[in-house]
Amino acid sequence: MGKDSYALISGLFVAVLITGIVTIIIWLGDVQSQTKTYVAETRDSVTGLNVGSTVFYRGIAVGKVSAVRFSPDNPDMIIVPMEIESDVRLSRGVYAILELQGVTGLTRISLKDGDHHAEPLPNDSETESRIPIKPSFIDRLSVSGEDTVNETRELMLRLNQLLNESNIRQMERILINIETATEGFSLLQDQAGKALVQVPALTADARRTLSEINDLSQDAKQLSSQMRQDLAALSQQSSELMQTGVMVGQRLLQTTLPRADTIMLQMQTATRRFDRVAATLEADPQALVFGTANPLAPGEPGFRKLK
Repeated sequence: MGKDSYALISGLFVAVLITGIVTIIIWLGDVQSQTKTYVAETRDSVTGLNVGSTVFYRGIAVGKVSAVRFSPDNPDMIIVPMEIESDVRLSRGVYAILELQGVTGLTRISLKDGDHHAEPLPNDSETESRIPIKPSFIDRLSVSGEDTVNETRELMLRLNQLLNESNIRQMERILINIETATEGFSLLQDQAGKALVQVPALTADARRTLSEINDLSQDAKQLSSQMRQDLAALSQQSSELMQTGVMVGQRLLQTTLPRADTIMLQMQTATRRFDRVAATLEADPQALVFGTANPLAPGEPGFRKLK
C-alpha cells in the first residue's frame, strides 16, 4: 500500500471524525434547546434528593434535577432547579412532592396539578413562578402519627388521673344510685301499667259524657231556636201594642179630654146650683113645699138678712 492510500485513509478518517463531532455538537445543542428550567422550593428537608434525580409529571419522566442548594436570598429556603422537556406545559397550579424510589432511600420529584389554571407557568427564577414542594403522604402520615402518639399518651395520662381511688368510689356510688333509680323506674312502670288498664273504662266514660254533652248541645240549640221565635213574636206584639198606645193617646188628647173638660164645667155649674138650693132650704125649709117667696127688699117688713 502506498503513501497515497494512507493519506486517503487518513483524510477519510479525519473527515468522518469531524463530521461525527459536528453531529454530536448539533445533537447536544438540540437536546439542550429542548428543555426548560423550572425551580421548585421548600422549607422542609429534601433527604434523598440528589442532582440527576428523575422528575415525573402525571407518572411520566419529563426531566432531571440539575441542582439542590439553599437560596442565596433566603437561607431557610431550599431551591431545586429542574430541567423539564420543552413540550411539557405546566400551569400555575402545579406543585411537587417527594416520592421514595423503592428501598434505596433515594427520592424523586413528582409534579401534580392543583387548581386547574389555564395560564401557563413561566420558566424563570422569579418567586411567583416557582413550584412549591408539599409534604408527601408518608411525611403527613409520619407527622400525624407522631401527633397521634402524643395525643394517645396524653389520653392515657388523663385516664390514669381519672381512674384514681376516689373517682372509682364515686363511680361505685353513681352505679348504686343508678340501680336504685332503675328499681324506682320498674315500680313506676308497674303503676303505669295498672293505670293503662283503667284507661279503656275512662275512655268509655268520656265517650258517654261526650255523647250526653252532644245531646245537651242539641237541646240547647232547639231551645235557642224556640227563644228566637218567641222573642220575634214578642217583638211583633210589642210593636203592635206601641202602635195601639199611640192611637189611644192621640184619641184621648183629641176627643176624650175635651169632653171631660166640658163635663167638669157642667158639674161645677150643677154643684153651684145645688149649693144655692141647699142654702135656700136651710134658710126656708117651707120653700121645698110652697116654693120660694119673692125676696123682700131692704127696709120692708119681714126683711131678714141671710147669713
